[in-house]
Amino acid sequence: MAREPSGTAPEDAFIREVDEEYRRDQLTGFWNRYGRWIVIAVGIGLVALAGFLWWREEQVRNVGVLSEEFSSAQQGLELGNAKAVADIERFAAGNHGGYTTLARFTKASRAVENGDNAAALAEYQALAADTKLPQPLRDLATITAVRVEYDTLAPAEVVKRLKPLAQPGAPWFGVAGEMLAVAYMAEGKPELAGPIFAAISSDETIAPSLRQRAQQLAASLGSLPDVAPDAAPAADAPAAEPTTGKN
Repeated sequence: MAREPSGTAPEDAFIREVDEEYRRDQLTGFWNRYGRWIVIAVGIGLVALAGFLWWREEQVRNVGVLSEEFSSAQQGLELGNAKAVADIERFAAGNHGGYTTLARFTKASRAVENGDNAAALAEYQALAADTKLPQPLRDLATITAVRVEYDTLAPAEVVKRLKPLAQPGAPWFGVAGEMLAVAYMAEGKPELAGPIFAAISSDETIAPSLRQRAQQLAASLGSLPDVAPDAAPAADAPAAEPTTGKN
């Protein structure tokens, strides 16, 4: 078996040493050239991360503060607190997400309570037209606006506005359906009102009081399904023998 030349091992060691020295020089050159920028980039990343964590914590804290302030304002309204009225106005005019929407609904509701239907109607119509709001809230504003001016609207106009919202399974079917059915009755169309009352009475997602009222109206219009009475025993069937306790 042939032997490797005697100079192979020293040569390999030398090559490895040169290679390692070259790598060190390369690394040193790279760090001298780019090390400062790497440190700056890492520093910026850490600052950005710290800023994001602070912002998220601040958002959570602000939501908690807003929740407490809004709750306090709502309680103050019940007591007739003037500051609470001002706080609701501030929320309604601000940019506080869901609290602003709630404040706008509250403001409109208070206007109705104070007899200022014009102001309430304007607010509800503005809410219904606000494309930034979720559709169920816009629909609620539409329904409430109809309720505010219900007595002054022609039944056909009520039907026009509420028919798209008074569909079984819709979020506000119970409220919208009841007003729609009453409008049909005012138009002299009980055959259209009855099925709506019947559908409301059978919808278990609707408040019991509304369901009960709808059931009564549906029954008065003959729109509830007939319930077959229990089968009575035949007249000529023999009477059952009384049990004596004896075998």
